[in-house]
Amino acid sequence: MPRSSHVALLHAYSSRNSGDGLLVDLSVALLKEALGESTKVSIVAADPGSFPQYADVYPAPVLADSGIKRLAGAAGFGLPLDLNGRTRRPMEILDTVDLIAGVGGGYLRARNCWEVLKLEAGHLLQMRAAVLSGKPTVYLPQSIGPATPSVPLRSHLTGMLGKFSAVFVRDDRSFGLLAGNANTLRAPDLAVLEYERRGKDILDRGHAAKPEVKHVAFVLRRAPSWNVQQRERYEASTRSLLKLVGATCRVSVAVQSTGRGNDDVAYYRSIGIDGDLVSLKQLLYRDTPDIVVSVRLHGALESILHGVAAYHLSYERKGFGAYADLGVNDWVANAADFDATMVAETIFAPNAIRNFWECASTGLNRIRAGRDKIVLGLRTAVDTGRSCI
Repeated sequence: MPRSSHVALLHAYSSRNSGDGLLVDLSVALLKEALGESTKVSIVAADPGSFPQYADVYPAPVLADSGIKRLAGAAGFGLPLDLNGRTRRPMEILDTVDLIAGVGGGYLRARNCWEVLKLEAGHLLQMRAAVLSGKPTVYLPQSIGPATPSVPLRSHLTGMLGKFSAVFVRDDRSFGLLAGNANTLRAPDLAVLEYERRGKDILDRGHAAKPEVKHVAFVLRRAPSWNVQQRERYEASTRSLLKLVGATCRVSVAVQSTGRGNDDVAYYRSIGIDGDLVSLKQLLYRDTPDIVVSVRLHGALESILHGVAAYHLSYERKGFGAYADLGVNDWVANAADFDATMVAETIFAPNAIRNFWECASTGLNRIRAGRDKIVLGLRTAVDTGRSCI
């Protein structure tokens, strides 16, 4: 890069969900890798106070509010940006940057009318601001959709994304949704990219792990917006799996999210799990399990980054994309319809841990190519933007 860059990173959520915090950290690291260590990154976050490690963090319009203020902001989401005072201050930062980036993740989705309102009032508002700014914009690896309640919503969403410099998607279903946009590119999840970057150390640690499975940790969460039958099946299956695993080895439960509508502690209490609960990060360092079973994707990926094999019970398309990129397709299942016995047989199979890491070593070159594609996309967007000044 000919000079230091300034990037606005939109759609950050909250580090009280450690998966979302990880995605912000990885997004910032990738931007600095691509554009230089001196790159300034201004973050727009729903929970700005949860990112004290960053000096330049702005409250996201509407999403950073709570209670009545948030409802009032949502009610006014359709106002033009220049009339909506809530959006003006945090969005003014877009006028000063060389590049706008969307944090990696899975926030551009809506399964019902309430989620449509939240999407419109929060994330689509930030997207509209990016479009109106005229600045080059790159969205880091995303899962786009589902956007099931409304065909106009899907059209609106895909139309705005089509105006950006590049949109990287982390699963094939999202790629199919945006197939009509020439700027759509397939790339791995940010945590999968981090796995490749640290691959040798992670694989060495994984291969050095004891083959016996004596301690399994679970990262569970409340079922998302499924129908009643799916939620009941999910809860019955997770109870069965806990019982099956607990009959064979020691079981721990870990927390990955504690705030803003994603309170894992409250869910554990609701299903009768009492006692002290620790974060997944604490557990990985202080009482490392042999295997993690995680319903949260970034609980699984965080475990893999620590050198612990992880089985993922995926509640969205993003999990299958990430595990395909890693090369461990046999270690992921649909959380809404999984067989507890089959999951237990997989994690307790002879040489299960060794086989996991052997499979996970096969995708490194493919993942590295995905990283190179994103770095090139970021650099090209900045160079193109500067050439237009």
